Amino acid sequence: MNDADAHDCGDILEHLYAFHDHELSEEEADHIREHLLACEPCLDRFQVEEALRTLIRKSCNGDAVASEDLYLRVRSTITRTTIITEAE
Repeated sequence: MNDADAHDCGDILEHLYAFHDHELSEEEADHIREHLLACEPCLDRFQVEEALRTLIRKSCNGDAVASEDLYLRVRSTITRTTIITEAE
């Protein structure tokens, strides 16, 4: 992975939450989709986030809303989590 790829991955991961929440323009979302199709580490991170969101949705009562404190703690934990892959 070269520096440009690493920069693009950082940009993609920085906007992953907004992508999940459909808060990006169609052009920005298309850029992320294209990157995810070409970058396995970023796709893995996306899939972990998607699985976590699905689990939380299934676990919550239909009317339940997470407290702001819980939301911040979960987001902080996810942000600190790093996926380590072997260099090829």
